[in-house]
Amino acid sequence: MDAHELYSFLRDPQLLELIELNKISNNIFDIIKLGENQNSSMLAWCMNPNEGHAQGDAVIRDFLEGAYAASEGCTYDNKKFFAEWTPGRIRTTSFGAAFVTRELSIKVDDGTANGRLDLFLVDPQNKILIAIENKVKASLSSAQLEKYVFAVKAQLSSRKVFSEYDLAFVVLDKDLEAYTEEQIGALGKRWALMDYQWLELSANRARHNLTRGNQAAQMLASYCQSVTSWEDPARKEIAEIMADLVLSHPTVIECLRKLNNTAMDRWVSSALEGHEGELTLFLAQHKVVCQKLMSVKGVASILPKLKKAMPSMPANCIHEGSYWFVIKPPSAQRIERDDHWAIYIDLYRLNQISTAKSPKFNVKLVWVKSAFDPSTCSEPALRDFFEPEFKELGKRVSSDRRRILLAEHVTPAEAITVAAETIERVERRIKEFLKAP
Repeated sequence: MDAHELYSFLRDPQLLELIELNKISNNIFDIIKLGENQNSSMLAWCMNPNEGHAQGDAVIRDFLEGAYAASEGCTYDNKKFFAEWTPGRIRTTSFGAAFVTRELSIKVDDGTANGRLDLFLVDPQNKILIAIENKVKASLSSAQLEKYVFAVKAQLSSRKVFSEYDLAFVVLDKDLEAYTEEQIGALGKRWALMDYQWLELSANRARHNLTRGNQAAQMLASYCQSVTSWEDPARKEIAEIMADLVLSHPTVIECLRKLNNTAMDRWVSSALEGHEGELTLFLAQHKVVCQKLMSVKGVASILPKLKKAMPSMPANCIHEGSYWFVIKPPSAQRIERDDHWAIYIDLYRLNQISTAKSPKFNVKLVWVKSAFDPSTCSEPALRDFFEPEFKELGKRVSSDRRRILLAEHVTPAEAITVAAETIERVERRIKEFLKAP
């Protein structure tokens, strides 16, 4: 990095805008990262209809509707539960008497060991009891889940007070997106498996409340935003500015990464001299902004390669976030509702296993049933037409959003190759379908 490159970076209007946007951030979860227990506590708060988030029982409805969609193929208790609790019944029922308990102790292994379940949703008015296990991927196993089912049945649902309650079992995992079909299958069919995307509805509702002057919804909106891929316009603007800066000033960003490895207690006089010394001080003064710029390498660096691999792709068919890209075939615009994405490819950076030098991605085909325009396309007919090429579409057909893993833990170059090839295949199939009688 020479002095000209540094000063060009420091004078970049987008850098100044990024600094200001970060100053006015009102999302506490940008600076506080929650562990598993803290996430469970926040979920319990969100789902409590008597808390001060101004949502009442609406978050419970969002959760139950998400669980209904995730319950396809489930057996035993979940099958019985969601045969009774359909989306129509959920949406028209009051859950004002419901409450959520945290970390209820249970006995497992025939009573010889102690266990705990993260959350229980209990509604004495509607007589429902839902065991919720909020886990990270590495902690899940079918044996553990089976133990919890038997423990709940033996110690809770068998009690006379709960004898008439409808019983369900739900697993929440923020990183469910990274599961393979084999991993999902290995967990069995007793539990409904959900990520946190059901909270997008809650986030949007809270944002509407904020625009109407109800500031009580701020905490809930911030939390929901922090655990989903939903991004409000301000957050998306920050992501776009960061990507532009990283692409425009790669030498400076690499120098920031090098300087970031030197703690202040290891500084020497020469470390603060010259233009690298100036950047060292800038890094110390604007740590949050610099950390964000350094963190987006894995995503921002693939944008030009993505456009090079698909030079004819319209700009409105590529969207980007802090750690993901989504791309849709141009022909999909002919069969989807306005402002919706019905078929697209998702390139998702796996933060848990990625490093700055070696980012890893999963690539998925996403099919959103409700986003198709019925006046121009029959979604069931199109799904049948696509199934010979994408066989996984034939599974869980009642789910609104279907994700099919195309590539797992791949490099940016491999992710781009898979995405480009799949876009070409999908584009061809759509055109063939639209020509069909």
